[in-house]
Amino acid sequence: MPAQPDQMTRDLVLALHETSAQGAFVVTGAGSRFISWLLGEPGSSATVLDAQIPYAEHALNEYVGRPAEQHVSEAEAIAMAEEAYWRALRLDALAHPGSIGERQIIGVACTATIATNRLKRGEHRTHMAVRSSAGTSTSAAWLEKGVRDRSDEEEIVSRALLNATAKTAGLEVELDLGLGVNDRYEPPHDVADNPLMKVINGDASYLLIAGEGSVTTEIAGSIAAVAGSFNPIHEGHRDLVQVAARITGKTAVFEISVTNVDKPQLSASQLDARIAQVRRQSPILITRAPTFEEKARLVPGTTFVIGYDTATRVVDDYYYAGTVEASLDVIRESDCNFLTAGRLDDGIFRSIDDLKIPPGYESLFTAIPENMFRFDGSSTELRAGRST
Repeated sequence: MPAQPDQMTRDLVLALHETSAQGAFVVTGAGSRFISWLLGEPGSSATVLDAQIPYAEHALNEYVGRPAEQHVSEAEAIAMAEEAYWRALRLDALAHPGSIGERQIIGVACTATIATNRLKRGEHRTHMAVRSSAGTSTSAAWLEKGVRDRSDEEEIVSRALLNATAKTAGLEVELDLGLGVNDRYEPPHDVADNPLMKVINGDASYLLIAGEGSVTTEIAGSIAAVAGSFNPIHEGHRDLVQVAARITGKTAVFEISVTNVDKPQLSASQLDARIAQVRRQSPILITRAPTFEEKARLVPGTTFVIGYDTATRVVDDYYYAGTVEASLDVIRESDCNFLTAGRLDDGIFRSIDDLKIPPGYESLFTAIPENMFRFDGSSTELRAGRST
């Protein structure tokens, strides 16, 4: 088989570049020809945000974040695609801070062992995975040994990887892989939904993304939750997490609610994009609780870390079905409280001293000293200043 793409392959690559799909691509063992095809046709910048070939074992371990039990396996392909997906989301957020989560982002991975200059004991095979906001799909192929040289097996792997990518991007065209009767092929099929859909669909009240990236429903001990939309995140958010941990002695996390009193529910792609900005930096709590009263019921004992602007809404009747006092009673009964950062407003630094806190509830609010934290920017300003 030729190293250069035939016309059908070129046409499929060009069609892929015309779709809205953008992503990060990672291959090891085989699949480099697929990367070459993507980059060799006009419009590749519309599809490729990042492409990597971590060929050495330690390079692949570093990419995935941990050693694998078996590098050429479905599990490893899924792990590679997962990291590629989150990397692509971070890169997209950096490029488009004013519209994160509005593009179709994918992570594509391939791990393979094919013919080389020495005899291999095991099967010649490849495992591929594609991650999107909807979930993960995988495909695989086992090639009869001794029938083809490395170039021919590379061609099959690259064609299969292009087919898997094109399918996720919404294209129905498939390339013929040229398989023989003793080869085996598993076409792309879904293996997992986006785990965060459980919260989006209302099947789970909350999920915690741990510091290493795993998703769990277990929260060990009390937390300090920096609540926000993080659209986009800024240095103030990151600094606030560190300050909150020092002041409270609790595990500090970012908290994102998929529902909001003033805004539409977040989609899976929007939620993933916001998470990607801080994933593996700090734990992230995902809830369906738009108000602090609801958050307090979900996670008792939490210190909610908020800015002055948010604090003004906490004590505003407009944001509650009942009274402010009734909501603050729930928060106090749930052993929750607020740690509040000041904010520059019309040239004046505002703090909790400027809040209209109902009498008897002042102890629920603690100020973060200005000398410990002050950030005069905002996500709104960041979107406006960097999205052009």
